[in-house]
Amino acid sequence: MQKKNQRRLGLIAGLALVGVAFGTIPAFADPAAGTYAQLSGTGSDTTQDLVGGLATAVTAIGNYDAVGTETIQTKAGGPSFVRPNGSGNGVKALSASINSTGIKVWNGVDITGQLDFARSSSGPKGSGTDLTYIPFAKDAVTYAVNAGGDFPRDIPVGSSSQDSVSPAPFTLRNIYRCTVTEYSDADFTSVPIRALLPQTGSGTRSFWLSTLGLTEDNVVGCATDIGNTVQEHSGAQVTGIGDIVPFSIAQYLAQGNHNTLPTTVAERRYQVALGSIGGAKPVINNGGVVELNSAFPISRNVYNVVATSRLSGTSAADLLLQATFAGTSSTICSNTALIKQYGFGSAGSLCGNTTTYKSPYTL
Repeated sequence: MQKKNQRRLGLIAGLALVGVAFGTIPAFADPAAGTYAQLSGTGSDTTQDLVGGLATAVTAIGNYDAVGTETIQTKAGGPSFVRPNGSGNGVKALSASINSTGIKVWNGVDITGQLDFARSSSGPKGSGTDLTYIPFAKDAVTYAVNAGGDFPRDIPVGSSSQDSVSPAPFTLRNIYRCTVTEYSDADFTSVPIRALLPQTGSGTRSFWLSTLGLTEDNVVGCATDIGNTVQEHSGAQVTGIGDIVPFSIAQYLAQGNHNTLPTTVAERRYQVALGSIGGAKPVINNGGVVELNSAFPISRNVYNVVATSRLSGTSAADLLLQATFAGTSSTICSNTALIKQYGFGSAGSLCGNTTTYKSPYTL
């Protein structure tokens, strides 16, 4: 079995469509040291590369990656503070930057006025109108496995209506609640499954669990983030042939396109391959170009989050923020070619929508 897996890894390492790619040393794309844009944002790993690419066309944007140096400084003369990693942490940091009713502290630092937007791959939660989540692109999420193994490449999501069925159906829901704990490889040998989740604060983590109809409590003692070391959309921890992890299809494509993009995108897929869900393939070949399958069943909007109050502001800074993010003719929404180049689909008429997706501060 070991020799067979070694041969398979060698054969598929060069096949772009199955997407085997061995990771390189990560590179990060924050603004150059000592330079500060007018609109500073942090948060989601999923959209960090896309927003970084958009910043090459929309120079008002200062985009700070989810991972990099421990601290960042986003405004001239401002404080250095812990880099927010993930959608949830990005929104929390933005809330600390703008919240006028609470303590403006992020990891012990007063960051009042240091952030203008947060990247988020998950939508708003709770009732309130303090924050507006502005959709600007479409993503889809599937699972990734180690390409050297025989882990099934087409798995249905499953549902709670099957929870009492015995034996448990082989579904993603049952894998992540540990009622399915192994699969049989081509030699009919049982392979233990290790269900992985991205780091806490990840929008993809919360989206994936919600898609499976599960909560954090449902996966305690089953799914693992390996001590909070599984960075979303990285295959670094998918080392075993029984490992499985959620993965943004758009991020996967962007990493595959890293040699042709206008910004530095870290190739961190390593040895993973994407799976189909319920017969739907994650990507399509459109005239020789591999693209996100717009009909994939697990899809989501991705957002830039701003203070709702700034959308009606009349200061020069607020007007710039509105021109950048709000409306289908905003500078973000006008760059459809860049959005597609980074692996994402169009949000269509929802791009720039500022009336639908509202949320309270998250502190």
